[in-house]
Formats: sequence, C-alpha cells, structure tokens
Amino acid sequence: MPNESDLSRWTGPTIAEIAALAGVGTASVDRVMNNRPGVKEKTRARVMAAYDKLMLERGVGGTLDLRLFCESGEGFNSAMLQAATHVNRTVAGALINTYFETTSVLDPMRFARRIIEDGADAHGVILIAREHPAINGAARKLMSQGVPVVCLTTDLPSSRRATYVGNDQYAAGSVAGHLIGQVLPKTSGRILLVMSETFRSQQEREMGFRRVLRTSFPLLKVEERLISDDQPETTRSRLVAHFKVHGLPDAIYNTAGANRGVAMALAECDAGETIFVGHELTPHSRTLLESGVMDFVISHDFAGEMAQAVRWILQARTGAASDPQPSQVMIHTRYNCSL
Repeated sequence: MPNESDLSRWTGPTIAEIAALAGVGTASVDRVMNNRPGVKEKTRARVMAAYDKLMLERGVGGTLDLRLFCESGEGFNSAMLQAATHVNRTVAGALINTYFETTSVLDPMRFARRIIEDGADAHGVILIAREHPAINGAARKLMSQGVPVVCLTTDLPSSRRATYVGNDQYAAGSVAGHLIGQVLPKTSGRILLVMSETFRSQQEREMGFRRVLRTSFPLLKVEERLISDDQPETTRSRLVAHFKVHGLPDAIYNTAGANRGVAMALAECDAGETIFVGHELTPHSRTLLESGVMDFVISHDFAGEMAQAVRWILQARTGAASDPQPSQVMIHTRYNCSL
C-alpha cells in the first residue's frame, strides 16, 4: 500500500475493497499490507490473493459477469457456493453470481427458463444439471446467442455446450468398484447401487463400476438400483424398507447425494459390516468418514475445477481456449479427509 504522501496518485484497491473481497476485517488487511504481526497465515494468504486479483482487474479493463446455475442436493450446493466464493476472491477478471436449486423439488422447465433469462445477460455460464430436454435446450439457446456454456462436474454433451470441466466420472466409478472389490472377501457378494436423477455423472459412474465388477470381481453382483431423491430422510426410509425385504447387502455404492441418509439407514438396521462408498467430500461426508460409517469417499477439487471453468471462459474470449484435461479423482478415508 502507498505512503500517505502517495495517496493522491494511488489507483489501486482500498483497504475496504480488499477486506470485502477477502471476507476479513479492515484491521487484518492493514496488518497484512503493512507486514505487521498478529495475522494467521491463512488470513494473510486470503488478503494477498484478494489484493492481487483487484490489481490485475484494474490492469485488464474490467470483470466478466459469469453465472453459475447448479441443481443438486443441499450438501453439494453448499460446497459449490464455497468454491464460487473462493474463486471470486482469487481469480482475476471474473465474478461468479450463483443460483442454486435442490434436486428433489426442481422443476426442470422452470430451471431452464431461469438459465435462458439470466444467462442471456452474462459473459459466460457454468452449469451443473441433470440430463433433461429443456435444460439441454436452454444451453443450446445460450450458445447460439454467443454465451459460452461450460458444464461442470456432470456433462451435457447433447446441449452442444462449449466444454466440460471435471473429472472422468467413468474412471471415478471404476475406482469405486476396485475399492469395494479389494475390501470384500473373494467370495460371492451382493452390492446395492444407489442413484437419483438422470445426472450423466451418475450414469457414467455406474458404467465404470459395473465394468470393474465384471472384469475383476465377477463373484460380486449388483442386486439392483435403489432410486433416491438426494434427501437424507427419504433415502433413509427407502433403504430401511429395502433392507427389511432383501436383507443387508455386503456393500453400498452411492453414486448420488444424501450420504447422511444412507448412514442413518445403516445405523438403524445395525449394518456395521456393510462397506459404504460414496462421492463428494463435504462436511457431512467428512464426519461420516471420521466416525467410521463411510469407508471411502471419492471426490475432486471443487474450487480448482470451478477456477478452471472460469479461466476457460476468460481464455475463450481471446480464442486461446482448448478442451481441458480431466481433473484428478481423489480417494478419501478417515485418515485423509480434512477439508
């Protein structure tokens, strides 16, 4: 920051602007910018990232208005909001405005109209949504209007979107099959597959999972799919009813949300020996890992992928963007599940 004698010539961000972007107090910003003690290293990093972002934006001539439209369960929506907040504080040249819907109550037609109406005014759209004709149509319409649409986490290739950012979901499902196959005894076993709506990510996970079972663990059989609505209580009740009729499976692979609902059903039916594998490291799934209820969580870097999507849109405006490589598939246990 400048000395007092230089303030009349200073065109950089103010302490108040840095504090607002970093989400900290002005006193903390003052300490960091003047290299005073008494600030945590995490806070110092946030302040400097906000400062760098604001300085860069003053040099490149403005900020792109991007929109994130996301439909999922409450836990994943919360994780995406945190990721967007982090990206807004650290990636220069863009600001993400967020809109979330809960899968269990979503009206796809209304969601599609919202995408078209709000997305038309944006410089780019980041989309996390199920496969549905209306949602595919909304993405195609924006693309025809020159608004790039980047699918995040789950792809919509039929929408003619600009690109997809996320991990290889087929590989993620294959990892789940390998983990369960390695943990269970090398004898016959029953696996219950939990899915929800028509998210392409879940369909690809299922394909990868089944391939690994067929090729490497042929004695393990998927007994059937159980359809969830990504709500904990509904998932719990449907699983408990299933267990009463079919008995407890040797493993559960939850390709969807509502890991808490699966955990509640396992506890209610005293299914401590059932292997439980799910997706997305959130505060809820971390707690389930630490308590030993979940055995493995397969996840990915939410903030890193969102930053990649933003940078892709920034680069696309200069004609320099290319299809991104899949992000890394992460495996978490109770020993490496810190957020």
